[in-house]
Amino acid sequence: MSFWQAKTKLRPADTKFSKYLRELRGWKCEKCGIDCSSNHQYLTVSHYHGRRKESVRFDEENCDTLCRRCHLYFEEHKEDYSLWKIKKLGRKKFDLLLVRANTPHKKDDEMVLAYITRENQSR
Repeated sequence: MSFWQAKTKLRPADTKFSKYLRELRGWKCEKCGIDCSSNHQYLTVSHYHGRRKESVRFDEENCDTLCRRCHLYFEEHKEDYSLWKIKKLGRKKFDLLLVRANTPHKKDDEMVLAYITRENQSR
């Protein structure tokens, strides 16, 4: 079992959201820029606030497409991840993401799946 498989049980909505986001972001690592279009398994979706935070589990601003090397680096260097995330989003969006992450929210996988399906059809 890999590092990513062992962390959190994946739901069908997680799998669809992961593929949707990696396609949307061009199969590239947002940190180092490596192109993973020929090796989809090497590109992961990192959740800045973990998946347990239902309010941001499927929030595109909470998620980053990272190669396994960069993902592991950020897992081991949380402060660097925070600094990178602030630079990417800007302080205001970063702070608003923190508020959303700490707002209670029920899971609604059906809504997430409907959104992804609609977005895929409009592309």
